[in-house]
Amino acid sequence: MIKIKKTFTVHTIIQAYDYRPLAVIKKPYEEQYPFWQLFYVSRGQMQILRDGKEETVSAGQVVFRPPGKKSVMLYPDDCTLYVGIIDFICHSKKMSFFPKQAITLDGKEKAILSELIKEAADFCRETKPNPLRAELVSSGLENLLIRLYGRLCGVFTSKGENEKSNSKNIMSEKVRRINAILEERRFSSVSIEEIASMLSESPNVLMKCYKKEMQESIMEHFFSLKEQTAKTLILSSNMNFTEISDFLGFSSVNYFSKFFKKRTGMTPTEYSRQG
Repeated sequence: MIKIKKTFTVHTIIQAYDYRPLAVIKKPYEEQYPFWQLFYVSRGQMQILRDGKEETVSAGQVVFRPPGKKSVMLYPDDCTLYVGIIDFICHSKKMSFFPKQAITLDGKEKAILSELIKEAADFCRETKPNPLRAELVSSGLENLLIRLYGRLCGVFTSKGENEKSNSKNIMSEKVRRINAILEERRFSSVSIEEIASMLSESPNVLMKCYKKEMQESIMEHFFSLKEQTAKTLILSSNMNFTEISDFLGFSSVNYFSKFFKKRTGMTPTEYSRQG
């Protein structure tokens, strides 16, 4: 028998936002709040200016702003940023463990956080918040914090996905830039040659560098992004398969169906029945 002692307790969900995309913010200004803020970038990039330093948060990364900490969020002015924000109160001392810089999420963490932000934003829009939904959101956030804390401090380590996730969290700037491009282009198409041209690098050098750090090829990661997005849209949106195909940049719904079947072993129709 194991006695459970909670590492993180989320006392209050103050507000949550799911911007897809974020409207243009004309003038950045310094902010400071008496609660924690979580920022998750699912598409695009944003910058944070704090302690006199500017840092970038790219797609697939999360960053925390502590209570009472002043900073300025610098958003792009072209509506390319998709960002989710959760304001919450958590008095756990372990919150100080999370680094000031952005944290790159693994696949499971991205899925959890994407669903959590959607659930939290829906909950905060309710005129009469349901206590059960409040508990669902707070427990979901606690789950995410535990996962991040466990992975970053080395508790959740094993061969395979966790090992790959750890390597992603300490990736080089070159690989971060590649991932940012892949995230931006997941709704269209991209080639190794295009990425190499953008970064003024040799295609072979990029492929070797990426494979060494990420344990997968550039295009495999790109296809995984499309696959995960397709799964999310099939189960949680009102879009039909043709609309999803167009949204993800496929030339036809037939090509999309073949791609999905090859990746998952199921047709989009078969996968949709799981929901």
